[in-house]
Amino acid sequence: MAKRKPHEEQELPFVALMDTMTNVVGVLIIVLVMVGISIASAVKKILSDLPPVTVEEYQKMLQVVKDLPPPPADPKQIEEDKKIAEQKLKKAIEDLKTIDSSSLESQMKFMDLESFNKQLADSRKLRETQKVEVDKLIAEVERLKALLDQTPIFKPEPPTFVRLPNPRPFPENPNETRILVAKQGVLFLNEKTFIEPILGGLDKIKSQFEYKEVKIDPFMKMLTGIYGTPQAAQQAWPEIAPFVNTFQMDQVALAHKALATAKLPATKQVLAALGDISIVTRTTPTAVATAIVGVVSGDLTKWTALDPSRDPTKPIISATSSGAKINFGWGAKIVEVKATAKDIVDYFVKDLGGLDGIKNLSRNKVIYDAFKLQAVLERAAASPMMGGSSYTFKPAVKQGTVAVQLALTPKAGGGETLDQIRTEGSAYQRLMRQIQADPKGVAIYQVMPDAFETYHEARRIADQIGVAATWEFLAKLDLTVNVRGYEVQRFAQVTTSTATGGTAVRITAPKRSLD
Repeated sequence: MAKRKPHEEQELPFVALMDTMTNVVGVLIIVLVMVGISIASAVKKILSDLPPVTVEEYQKMLQVVKDLPPPPADPKQIEEDKKIAEQKLKKAIEDLKTIDSSSLESQMKFMDLESFNKQLADSRKLRETQKVEVDKLIAEVERLKALLDQTPIFKPEPPTFVRLPNPRPFPENPNETRILVAKQGVLFLNEKTFIEPILGGLDKIKSQFEYKEVKIDPFMKMLTGIYGTPQAAQQAWPEIAPFVNTFQMDQVALAHKALATAKLPATKQVLAALGDISIVTRTTPTAVATAIVGVVSGDLTKWTALDPSRDPTKPIISATSSGAKINFGWGAKIVEVKATAKDIVDYFVKDLGGLDGIKNLSRNKVIYDAFKLQAVLERAAASPMMGGSSYTFKPAVKQGTVAVQLALTPKAGGGETLDQIRTEGSAYQRLMRQIQADPKGVAIYQVMPDAFETYHEARRIADQIGVAATWEFLAKLDLTVNVRGYEVQRFAQVTTSTATGGTAVRITAPKRSLD
């Protein structure tokens, strides 16, 4: 087999290659020239379309360019900031997933629309209700304004004389005249002048008011309360009745009961001695009886507590026990007695009760029959001799009081009106001059609640005359005068601390003073 001939590569001629390159370059140059011509033509067109610019306008444009904000940040920096912002957003989303939304949910529940609508409806109803009330109030205000427009202008009354008080000491043993001030005028009452004629008539027949034959009837209620039963009171009556003229019967009965309860003698002789001792010790028979019962039981303090001495360092009464004996002292006199009930009672009845200055001391004390005294005073009240008085009176016996009382009633025309007391020479002004002339004369004005205008005028006149005076409030025209100097039985039990052997505590009334 014949061998094959090797392949022979054919090369392009160099000249042909160069021609091809030249053609390409030429085409490109032509294209560039055409593009340049096109651009030049466009630029020329743009320049030809632009308006002419002066130098000043050009300078302004340059200034505007300078004032332009700086160009935005670098794109790379913007990209980095974007990545950082995305990371923060992702982190915020993760945080929101972990937030406790319970409080927010409760708030959302509170913000329930239906609840708000209900509250709104309630508020509207309340507003309507209040609007009705406000309308009523506005109508009432308008009505009151109308009434106020019709109200006459107030014109005050003329000024009233008012004096400033000038406190001064009250005179000792004053001669008091009571001026009763009512709205219509004044009434006069000099208690001393009024009562003295009555007492003068009573003194002439004083012995007629003593008990002659005493009955238990007026005392039965009181004695039943002390002894417990009417039978016990009736049984004790013979022993206590003889003392009706000298001591209050409730005190005698309490003393008798204290002795009898302690199984001690309660005879007339013992009660008489106790009465005499009560006078010198300035206590009561009950207090002395209670002290004796205490001594018998071994308690000497109740007896020594009745010491009448006003100097604690110099006692009159002393009592000390020594074994089966007791040493009793009265002043400088000391008596030793056995500590037995009989000897103790004998000491008080015979030794102490028999001393001069104590024995029969109660005989000088008199208590009168209130009903006999009342009967005589009733006859005196009806007597024509009382016609000249400005008052009528009615005697009364009241339980618990130790004096018969006279209830006074002013007679018609007995006083003077406000116009009359202003008149020179009136009875009121004459009375004021009499009081002013008496060194111990005092006018005591007793003023009714509605009579202060009258009082001011009456007091102005008294001050002009120079009368020593004071005033007090008088709730009602209730005038009573005690018949002094005639102690009567009170027919009621009065319990005091001295009745059981204690010391009476007295609260003294405030001292009166002139004003």
